[in-house]
Amino acid sequence: VEGLFAFSNGLSATIGRNSVFNCVYFTVMFKIKQVSPTPQDSKVKATVHSLVTGFVGGVMATMCNAPFDVAKSRIQAQCPNSKISMEYTSTIQALMKIGRTEGLTALYKGFQPKALRMGIGGAVAVTAFEAVCEIAHSL
Repeated sequence: VEGLFAFSNGLSATIGRNSVFNCVYFTVMFKIKQVSPTPQDSKVKATVHSLVTGFVGGVMATMCNAPFDVAKSRIQAQCPNSKISMEYTSTIQALMKIGRTEGLTALYKGFQPKALRMGIGGAVAVTAFEAVCEIAHSL
């Protein structure tokens, strides 16, 4: 019986997490493509280049947004109707408290599976996007 406002628990941390992810993901991919343009001589090379670019972008973005994801999870896991006061009251407060009391490594709990999932997701997303763009251009 948390009410309608329970849907917004962790919203600022989610916005921070997603903003950081997207900024880093697209910047990294753009920079990789600037330094190493997509090969034009082979469809297979172009696809592998796209997959690697998306994977690296996804992992790098996850390295930067992981603390926000931990804060979001902690904020959302709290039970606001319990007799105990809320441990985390805002994103910044949660980041500071976790870092201070548990150490900076605690802000990266669950990093490995998350990085793998987001790396694979980033690889598939950019490769699918480029394939759709190529089909659209040929119409």
